[in-house]
Amino acid sequence: MFKLTKNQQYGIIILLAVVLFTTGYFIFEKYKNNDSNIDMSLKSTDSVLNAGNTNEIVSNEKPKEIKVYVTGLVKSPGVYTMKDGDRVDDAIKLAGGALEGADLSNINLAEKVKDEQMIKIPKIGENNSSTGGIGDVEKADGKININKATKEELDTLPGIGEVTAQRIIDFREQHGNFQKIEDIMNVSRIGPKLFEQIKDKITVD
Repeated sequence: MFKLTKNQQYGIIILLAVVLFTTGYFIFEKYKNNDSNIDMSLKSTDSVLNAGNTNEIVSNEKPKEIKVYVTGLVKSPGVYTMKDGDRVDDAIKLAGGALEGADLSNINLAEKVKDEQMIKIPKIGENNSSTGGIGDVEKADGKININKATKEELDTLPGIGEVTAQRIIDFREQHGNFQKIEDIMNVSRIGPKLFEQIKDKITVD
């Protein structure tokens, strides 16, 4: 029978140890690289998903709502809720469109509407200074029509500040037009004393 010397046995053991160590090292490096690739792939996937979620959040943001008052020669005058970025033409369509005899020649239909804006559609031959300005709100006698005035116009009345002006607008939107000037005392914070200061400066006509 073939017998190995002790030195030969030691040599074989060392050789096997080297082979096992080398093999284990290469296996470890291979799995390490695979794990790195998988981790990078997962990070890339997360980035794409996060980007998609961000876009979804942005797209779900609702445009700011604003209110405009459309009056004059339209089918259904009134206060309408619109979105920021809408145009005067959109407001007129919401009010049922202009009636026969309406003069749209001096109205910028492409203008973006603004919150609390009044859009008055005049008839042919009637003077209309602007779509968002005073128009028919201030009469020739200098009185302010409280059924049509904007917050800025109401703010010009004595004793009426921005807060009270907004209360007047909110009240007429909820309850409809004032039937007589005394009805303005139904608005919170407007009592007989304040009414005495403004009664000669307001109208409902």
